[in-house]
Amino acid sequence: MKNGEEIKLARPWIRVAAIVPLLLAGSYSAWQMLKLPLWGWWPLVLILSFWMAGVLLLYPKDIIQQKWLGAATLSGVFLGLGFPPSMLTWLVFFAWIPLLHMEHSIFQQYQKVKPGKVWLYSYHAFVLWNVISTFWVMNTALIAGIVANFLNAALMATVMVLIHVVRHQLKPVWSIFIFISFWISFEYVHHFWDISWPWLAHGNALSQYPWAIQWYEYIGAFGGSLWVLLVNYTGYKLHAGWSDRKAKQIIIYGSLVLIPIIFSLWIWTTIEEGSADPVSVTVVQPNFEPHYEKFEIPQREQSMRFLKLSFDHIDSTTRYLVFPETSFESIRLNTFRENPVINLFQSVVDSFSNLRLVTGISSFRVLEKDQLKDITYRTHVGSRGDTTFWDIQNSAVQLTSGEQDYQVYFKSKLVPGPEMFPFKEFLFFLEPIVDKLGGSYEGHTKQAERSVFTGGPLNVAPIICYESIYGDFVGGYVRKGATALFIVTNDGWWDLTPGHIQHLKLGTLRAIEHRRPIARSANTGISCFIDIRGRIIQPTKYGETVAIQGEVIPETRITFYTKWGDLVAKFASLISAVIFLAFIFSFGRRKFNL
Repeated sequence: MKNGEEIKLARPWIRVAAIVPLLLAGSYSAWQMLKLPLWGWWPLVLILSFWMAGVLLLYPKDIIQQKWLGAATLSGVFLGLGFPPSMLTWLVFFAWIPLLHMEHSIFQQYQKVKPGKVWLYSYHAFVLWNVISTFWVMNTALIAGIVANFLNAALMATVMVLIHVVRHQLKPVWSIFIFISFWISFEYVHHFWDISWPWLAHGNALSQYPWAIQWYEYIGAFGGSLWVLLVNYTGYKLHAGWSDRKAKQIIIYGSLVLIPIIFSLWIWTTIEEGSADPVSVTVVQPNFEPHYEKFEIPQREQSMRFLKLSFDHIDSTTRYLVFPETSFESIRLNTFRENPVINLFQSVVDSFSNLRLVTGISSFRVLEKDQLKDITYRTHVGSRGDTTFWDIQNSAVQLTSGEQDYQVYFKSKLVPGPEMFPFKEFLFFLEPIVDKLGGSYEGHTKQAERSVFTGGPLNVAPIICYESIYGDFVGGYVRKGATALFIVTNDGWWDLTPGHIQHLKLGTLRAIEHRRPIARSANTGISCFIDIRGRIIQPTKYGETVAIQGEVIPETRITFYTKWGDLVAKFASLISAVIFLAFIFSFGRRKFNL
């Protein structure tokens, strides 16, 4: 069929036969979520069922549009399954091909750009990608998780529209640069603004295969994004009939896939760990369920579990003890040494010579008026009209045997919603809704520069949870002298879903990029050690109360990526700016017949 000619769909009962089971599955999952304390995978069933039922209800009559919908669906599923811990992660190298065909077909069909059409079908693809990959965020807060998935899909679809519009305004030779540079620029911007969510950057997907990406030490995870996008675009052009020289194009395509892998395997087999003496580290996984246990169980009871796990797994050779994020709540930094929990664990540290405790805490400070500049503070007006100023932090501290001084770091990469309210200068009217959803309008105080915990055999980078997904940000610790990375996190919010595995695997990229060993302490699964190749050592299970003891070899080498950071992303952003200027100039010439 051509030119949008309509055909009869299959008999209506066939579509009804598909829609009804989807609605029943969605309704059943909603019922399960109402009665279950923890949701697990049910949000995935809920959203996908209702979304696909809606798609079938609006199923296009036009055969060509049906093909566009099929292509978008295929790309969305491939992109979703192409993210860890799926065994089909290799699909990411083919996932864009149907979507690129769809975009070009829309232009050919109408002989002009059609931003609305491209956005609509791309949005469907990106909803599938986001929901399949990151549905687990809904386990933290359902509405906020849905908003995050669908908003991110909308942003992605908008980038696809920009690619569509600019690509068909300029000469075809620009197409590959437009596609790759625009998408990488989007991933880069997603590292910095108020709704930062770089989780689904293509370079992160390759964390499933550390043996294939050892060259991240040169160009980082954005180099992985470049690789994935380049292979996809080359595959698309090959399939579309780039030229009659098919054999040559197949060789080029195969080389793009294989050469980076071969280079990586060479690094994998030849790289050696540092020559410094290994340092004994004990990592504790207390396993407090965060929705109903962690913030309800008395601190004394929690402390007893920490004590037992610690004493069972430390000895005179242990140099570091690592507890997870927010292990201790409501620690007032003004009177830090007067806190009974801090004193208890200081006594534990003091009972072993040369021992240090690195732990996450939830902290706050009471502030004087002259301390309020550049701080996100809160106020409390007492019954007598006196005003108290205070702020809160998600912090990490280091306690040292035989010392009263402590070192503290405030988490700097805050989670949009729970720890900071995006664009609050413009969206101030949403404060009541944010508070009701469990968010933080005032936000947490963050630290502008990285801190490194010093004084022991390791210079420790205290990386708190969300911070571990930012490559160059973590490099800031290393540039300040960190010889090992300690990741403290609480991944129990997402229940037993792929979320905690993805977070772990994204953290392994930092070991490769900066060639730094990692000790990872999670409140519940997965605590482990990670070597400089990104290999996971002694991983614990989700839902397991345990401690593990291992060795960390301090590293002082500085990789090319550590020194220079996200050069790939910066270069892509520069190319995007040049292309956009060329687009404006070309559009102006055509508009005014110059």
